[in-house]
Amino acid sequence: MSKMSRLLRGELNKILMRPILYIITGVIVIALFCSALLLNMEDRGDTMLHIDGGSKTEVMTNFTSAPNMNKSIADNIVNTAFSRLSYYESVNTSAETTVTAQLKNLIDNSDSRRGARRLLNDYVTSIQYAENPENPSNISELNNIRLEMLDVLNDARTILVNATNESMPTVLMPNKSFQDYITLISDVSFYLRADGADLNLVETHRDIYNNISTANGFADIEGISYFDKLYYITSNDITNITLADETIKNLTTKYETSTAFMAETLSNITAYSSDEDVTTGTLKEEILKYYYTANQYSTLVSDSIYFEPVKYFNDSQAHVYIGYSDVHLYQIQERITTNNYLIENNLTSNQFSSVFTPTMSSGQEVGAFDLVYFGLEICSFIILIFCVVLAGGMIAGEQSSGTLKVLATRPFSRNKILTSKILASLIFGTIFLVFSALVLFIIGFAVYGLDTTPILAVFNASSAFIISPFLLILIYLALLIVKILFYVLLATMISTVFRSNIGAVTISIFIYFLTAIFAVLFTQSGWYAFLPFAGIDFFKFFGGAFASDLANPLSIAFSSPMFYNSSLLASVLIVSVTMIILTILSYVVFKKREIK
Repeated sequence: MSKMSRLLRGELNKILMRPILYIITGVIVIALFCSALLLNMEDRGDTMLHIDGGSKTEVMTNFTSAPNMNKSIADNIVNTAFSRLSYYESVNTSAETTVTAQLKNLIDNSDSRRGARRLLNDYVTSIQYAENPENPSNISELNNIRLEMLDVLNDARTILVNATNESMPTVLMPNKSFQDYITLISDVSFYLRADGADLNLVETHRDIYNNISTANGFADIEGISYFDKLYYITSNDITNITLADETIKNLTTKYETSTAFMAETLSNITAYSSDEDVTTGTLKEEILKYYYTANQYSTLVSDSIYFEPVKYFNDSQAHVYIGYSDVHLYQIQERITTNNYLIENNLTSNQFSSVFTPTMSSGQEVGAFDLVYFGLEICSFIILIFCVVLAGGMIAGEQSSGTLKVLATRPFSRNKILTSKILASLIFGTIFLVFSALVLFIIGFAVYGLDTTPILAVFNASSAFIISPFLLILIYLALLIVKILFYVLLATMISTVFRSNIGAVTISIFIYFLTAIFAVLFTQSGWYAFLPFAGIDFFKFFGGAFASDLANPLSIAFSSPMFYNSSLLASVLIVSVTMIILTILSYVVFKKREIK
């Protein structure tokens, strides 16, 4: 152990003698003050619900009758959300209520009018009847049937569009099938509307019938009439959305919990409105609890319904379905987990700060911890580059200068020599990170003040918890150190294997920048999430990855996005295995190489 300590002290002294240390120190100091100048976060309070009024009387008036948000609106929000469950309960118990049943009924034999297939047969029969020289031409009957078929098509379109509505989807349908369905309906509607309602030639009706029979979109399915094609899509490409009994039970329980809490809150509001000891601010806070509880339950229901049919898919699989082209399932899971936690504990999101992001304050206004996070996002890049330069030069650089040969002749094992160099780089990176955090905190405290409101975080989209902002900043610092260690190991491996100081630094920095560019280009590509460089930013798994404004250049530059198919377990395994491989390669090669 004493030999290791001597080696480490020696490596630290070498770094202290290098001019780059003091250059980087100056750059970091400049970056710290630039961070304070560049900070331009939106106040989270501006995006939150508000209740207006300067006095308790005005507040209560707004609570009962304000046009934009009042008690009745909040009650309607939570009750409407709960009533939506009745549809999915009925689907679970009766096949007749499903969308596919309605569509098939329209095509086969609608209760309100003749079925589409029967209408088409009647149309053919009427054409033949009109062509019979012994019978008078019945153009009026042909037109009536044509209009009935238009009604059936309009009903089918309405059912399908409503069924794929994102706010309350009732079917899961591939985008292509949906477009084929709508195209078929549009094509045939166009044929049926041709020349208006004053058609008087049997040949024209026959042309309409022929157009219907060969409607665009399914010409490859021979022998199937238009309405059979619709029936084919209905039978094969549409899946009725049902909710698991457990989900319905959970949402029903959450409704009971939410309405009970709202009733308790309403009782407090009534009491506070006439209590002279209660301030207007306290009354507003209680009213906001009422509003937020209603919105949390409504969001929970919407997300649960939306998530249920694709919960076993990955994002790329979900994207083929109508209404899911831009969905990020991880984000929906985060919201479901958060709202379940809030409702179960009779809490509302406005009582807590949010996880740190580069573009929005964690609390209602910007605070010291926001500047610490924002500044570290900038300074950590500079510190990482410095550590890469150190790691890249400690092997290849020292071999070129001859100092490595002198060190190797002493009674130190090569493993200890390499370990001391890696630790020295990491120690200086940690010192710079802690120094930067302390300076940023002091500046932030002086300029913005300190907001110690607890943060509501959600870990890996599966577990919501409350944490102090100070502790979350410490976790963020620790994860930055892990990130720096990853790139130190990468630079060390390149330097050791290829014996190139410049190559190690250049390749490591190039990979870092390439990762940032790919983060913008391939955010929606599932494969990129499984690269170690994409998964190294573990802090995004604490719930702040989706709060940033992706249109903001600062957010793109400094915030690591949550890639499609991201998984904490997969990221940890991939990064860990990569770091182990880099370490083994470095030690094996360094131990066997000839030092000249």
